[in-house]
Amino acid sequence: MNSKIKDLKPSTANNAKWPHSFEQPISYAPLVQLSNGNWVVPQHFLRYKHTLQSVNDVLSQISFSAHFRVIAAVKDQQVYLQVAILNPDNYQSSELNQNAKKLLFGRRWYVEENLPTSELIQTAYLALKVAREHEVRELIKFKHQNGSSTPFNNHHDLPLMAQNAELVMSDGKDISDVNEVIDNCIFAGAPIKLINVNKIDNSTVLYQVQLTCHDCQLYEFNNARVSFLVNNISTNQFLHGLIDALIKISNEFVSENFKYNDLARFSKHISVAKIGELSIKLRSHNALNLCSLGKQHANQLNFEIDSGRAPQGCNSEISGFLAAHGVERPQNAHLYTNQFID
Repeated sequence: MNSKIKDLKPSTANNAKWPHSFEQPISYAPLVQLSNGNWVVPQHFLRYKHTLQSVNDVLSQISFSAHFRVIAAVKDQQVYLQVAILNPDNYQSSELNQNAKKLLFGRRWYVEENLPTSELIQTAYLALKVAREHEVRELIKFKHQNGSSTPFNNHHDLPLMAQNAELVMSDGKDISDVNEVIDNCIFAGAPIKLINVNKIDNSTVLYQVQLTCHDCQLYEFNNARVSFLVNNISTNQFLHGLIDALIKISNEFVSENFKYNDLARFSKHISVAKIGELSIKLRSHNALNLCSLGKQHANQLNFEIDSGRAPQGCNSEISGFLAAHGVERPQNAHLYTNQFID
């Protein structure tokens, strides 16, 4: 996002040529020349002041699946992100219109005013992964003698379950014929077929199943083959292995299709080695060549960011947390002298 600036010079004041008003370099910020010739200021030498407008500007550069949209809003002067989902009702009865769709919203992800833009983008990325996982968990159904359920969904009453743990804990003895188990599984309204079973050793089994859905809105699952390992031959472990594999497929879809300015940052097409080389270039003391005033301003910025992360109003909880680990003063106690460190 900073590569457009090739003529920026270090300054004792914020540079008027900086392209985003919510991003400003600190005084004496270093310029680094990349291997492609572009000059940049690394993000850790920028101050951020996000508003609803700046967050929306960033979100406008994100592209993803049409059925999921990350939106920004404000409540009590706090900007937050939320995923809007246009999706069929996962619990609708067969009598209802199968083409009807509900407008749903995921949980809120609050945006700090000084959040680096890269972290804002990654928050949107995480919000989409969580929203899609929520959908995947509701798409797998299990048939029982008296009806069907979605045992992996996120809406079960956890306090009630914790108070009655004996009703939900596995005894590890639920070993059944896998074919019988999978006959009771449905994903996106269609059966699941067992394709292959390969016993690796006495406790590890590799399963391959075939999904038969063909009009799932999460289209990476349509007629997909899914392989997964389990370390226990119980029915329970098979089902947990299955849902973990389905969530992994969804997460990989987000990684490959979530783009900012047309770059899929988390795609497997991104070179790990080249990212490492770029990171060294942007953080190496030799490359940065900070002057003494630059170091002072950088240290001040780091102090403001790190000390500002400390939660307010929970001194005793934090002190108890440290004491439980036998830590009297953490190494970075100087950051928190006004919070909970005596």
